[in-house]
Amino acid sequence: MKMARDAQRAFEHVRRRNFPRGPLVNPRCGEGIGRFCLVEGWDDDDWEPVPEDPEVVEERHVLIAVLDSAARIIPGDEWLTGQRVAYRLEAGRGEEALTLLEACRAERAWCAGLTGFVLQESGRYAEAEEAFERALGRMTDEERCGWTELGPVLDGRTRGRYERFGCGSPPRRAVERSFWHLSDPLWLVPGMERRSEHLARRVRAALQADAASPWGMRWGDDLTEITLRFGWPAGWERARRRFVGSRTDEIVWSHRLPGAQRFTVLQLGPAEDEPLWALDEPEGRTSWAPAFGEVADLPHQVAGFRREGRRFVVAAFIWPDSLPSCDLESGLFLADAHGVTASRTGRGGGPLAVAEARGFVPATLVGVEARCAKGPGAARARVPLAAGHPQLSDILLLDAGGDSPATLSEALARARGDRSARAGETLAVYWEWYGSPAPASALRVTISLAREGKGFWRRALEWSGLASDGTEQAGIRWLEPATSPAAEGRTVELRLPMLDEGRYRLTLQVVSPTHGAAESSAEIEIKE
Repeated sequence: MKMARDAQRAFEHVRRRNFPRGPLVNPRCGEGIGRFCLVEGWDDDDWEPVPEDPEVVEERHVLIAVLDSAARIIPGDEWLTGQRVAYRLEAGRGEEALTLLEACRAERAWCAGLTGFVLQESGRYAEAEEAFERALGRMTDEERCGWTELGPVLDGRTRGRYERFGCGSPPRRAVERSFWHLSDPLWLVPGMERRSEHLARRVRAALQADAASPWGMRWGDDLTEITLRFGWPAGWERARRRFVGSRTDEIVWSHRLPGAQRFTVLQLGPAEDEPLWALDEPEGRTSWAPAFGEVADLPHQVAGFRREGRRFVVAAFIWPDSLPSCDLESGLFLADAHGVTASRTGRGGGPLAVAEARGFVPATLVGVEARCAKGPGAARARVPLAAGHPQLSDILLLDAGGDSPATLSEALARARGDRSARAGETLAVYWEWYGSPAPASALRVTISLAREGKGFWRRALEWSGLASDGTEQAGIRWLEPATSPAAEGRTVELRLPMLDEGRYRLTLQVVSPTHGAAESSAEIEIKE
């Protein structure tokens, strides 16, 4: 064992000695984590990994041979098993590591955890999740609590509230399930790959806790937190830190993979016993670069209708120009804080529709997702799902021209991919009315368009009296008969005024003598 540990320390010394040399820098610390510092502007999207020095590659092969020879004498040692797996992964020998683990003689939970670690690093996320579940099932309650604990990836205030729940208690487990469900990058991909990534990082921290590290210092809680939040570095770099005058000091940078994103939600709500989640928090404390590539924002529109007493949600989307053209897989998901309650998947870029499941708590979120069936490329949108008015559907924007759709299926065939339009363009608006008509009654329908926000200079001119503070608004109103007690679909074409670019609120109001006023609205973006 002493021979194996000496070999591992010697390899890390060779690795440090061959770190690439970086430029002379004067970094500013954005956040301190123990002995380490997250440098301001630390996002590594402009950094590209450089090939390892041949000496490092050769010495790693030598180390693996030494570890293997020691393992033949001590076959069940956990430290040796873990190091043999970790360095094989670094050498690009993941399949060999899995073969090694098939005959693993260490403690069963550790063997299963190492298997999940290798599968996760190989991008086999569903299999990794299964392996980690086996590992957790073989742990004691105390061990399981330590592995699943969320503290390091939560901000301070949220962490304090989370840790008020007892370790392993039902409330804490419920928060953890919600956290990982809502932090899942793509519901279109089976499993909760962000959770399995967190568990893989737990394995990495355990591997390094009793081993020499590339940083050349003793492993501690600070390195564990950095690993849990940002994963294992994609590379290191040596640089000279510049001080006032001629004095310099050498520092070591560790870089994460380019394209890492912050998928995790952060905040617990004001109620002590209920989580309230903010999606896609821009200043998340943790990030990850999945194998399916960077996930882009998906231009889309979503509208809710009613069928047989249930919400019937439809969605259309536009594949972003920034992503490569490819054969698409797509999905529409209804969800709450605990899981997906209804879904519909498809192929290609066509509209999707899904009915709310019977017997479930009403969904509060809707997700629209698409990804390349082969190769990297994915985009998503997740937005709150409003309950809607019982007598009036949401607004669905359509391309103008041709016969006016009278049913939702006809309207879906012409649905626009998002809620944007050009000034002066003609577009169509589809909606449904569900109220029972009174004899000889008529509905008063109003559609209006008003600017959502004003720029700084517009507000300044209004404050100075050089411009009117009236809201820019245009609208039309008409009467029409209400003849059918069933869902009635209506379509009207609108020629938009010559408006400035910006965000506008399109509002539909229907007033019935029987049911009163009902209102539905949607934000649209006017482009040049």
